Amino acid sequence: MTRAQSTAGPAARVFGWIGWAGADAVGRILLLTVSTAVLSRLASPREFGVTALVLTVVAVMSVFVGAPFEEALAQRRGLRRGHLEAALAASWAAGLALLALTIPGGYALGAFYDAPEIGLLLPIASLAMFFSGHTDIATALARRRRRFNDVAYANLVGHAIGVGVALVVAFLGHPAWALIGVRLFVMIARAILLQARLGALIRPRWSGARLRELGRFAGFSFLERLADNLTYLAFNNVVGAVYGVTTLGYVNMAMRLIEPIRGAVIATAHNLAFSFFAAANADRASLTATAETVAARAAYVITPIFVGLAAVAPALLPAVAGPGWDQAAEIAVFLALGGALAVPARLVFTALSASARPEFGLASSVLGFVATVVTLIGAIALGPLAVGLARLVGDGVQAAIAIGLPTRLLGWSRTARLKAFLPPWALAGLMGLAVGAATAALRPFGDVTALVVATPAGVAIYVALLALFARPTLHALAGGVLKRKSGRTGT
Repeated sequence: MTRAQSTAGPAARVFGWIGWAGADAVGRILLLTVSTAVLSRLASPREFGVTALVLTVVAVMSVFVGAPFEEALAQRRGLRRGHLEAALAASWAAGLALLALTIPGGYALGAFYDAPEIGLLLPIASLAMFFSGHTDIATALARRRRRFNDVAYANLVGHAIGVGVALVVAFLGHPAWALIGVRLFVMIARAILLQARLGALIRPRWSGARLRELGRFAGFSFLERLADNLTYLAFNNVVGAVYGVTTLGYVNMAMRLIEPIRGAVIATAHNLAFSFFAAANADRASLTATAETVAARAAYVITPIFVGLAAVAPALLPAVAGPGWDQAAEIAVFLALGGALAVPARLVFTALSASARPEFGLASSVLGFVATVVTLIGAIALGPLAVGLARLVGDGVQAAIAIGLPTRLLGWSRTARLKAFLPPWALAGLMGLAVGAATAALRPFGDVTALVVATPAGVAIYVALLALFARPTLHALAGGVLKRKSGRTGT
């Protein structure tokens, strides 16, 4: 480590790491956008809807396979190889049991939605569980070693391989299998690449004692991830049952535009911030200061991403997916605004998780899930727009909980938390209004033209707003980048 790096504060180091982590996230988003642009022209809305049902079920099952262990392994003070091996053994055992259930379950789901192809799609797609669980456990080891570059490499190259193979399947005339294959092929490639990069072969070996040592934290982490994924499952099944799988295809297209970006930002922010929060956990004052600094400044970076997406979504989605997907653009606006509220606030739960208190993140996910389902059912009269509104309400509930938690938990007062998140929300909102107006005015000249003009204008407007109303933060963010460059060049 250079002198410049060693003297940089936690925020500067976080934003330095975001350089390569961001490259991974942007690369994956571009790859998924390309796949969406191609597949939307080869597959019908019904095929998007059917595969959305299948992939959502697989996502929920994957929680049982890998989610209980990643956070438990990452935060444990004394980790032995036996913990990793026992976690992998339990992961594969759960995967085998769930795979057996997909055979009758797939045929039952296919009969309910009058989509018999689900009977074969679901068991094949479920093979991704085994590689997903292995990746979660390997990622925990990489996080402990701060090998974030290896995680980024495996993610990016794995997506390049998986998307490439899926597109070949699509061009061979099997678009539904290609939609399934994007997830399956990416999971396989990512697991193999990360294992190879770490150079530490993890083999399954059962140990009840080691699993019990991971028990409490693993249980809360599992339930939190399960609540998040049940939100998607409820979305898809309520929409599919009430509106049919074709409308579900529009919802799935909107989520394909927003969710890869949301997932990449959440993973990057959580993994990087978690390491700093965990290092500061021994001293309460240090943890409080680190949480305030990292979460507050990260909000200025994260919030405008999603507000900007909401502003340009009416032009971005048609440009990516082509004609015939207009309803999806309206849903995408709500999904993006929900991300602007919830994603920055989630760092509060990351700080609590690093101090071995994941139950608050679980409570937030459960209450957000309840609010989402209640809104989704209560707003059925709004049609497909209810799906986006329900997600916005659920995300708003999670953000409110993050701000409203008792001061004693982190030593960070509610008022200070509100003051940390409110300015970036307000400044990003002003930028979003301007960009939304510009996008609407420019769309008659073409969606691509609107994007080319409105996107850089939004960046310029936001930087100008920071210079006017949050100059210390702008200097701090710029200083973090400069310190990173200084440390890299040795100046």
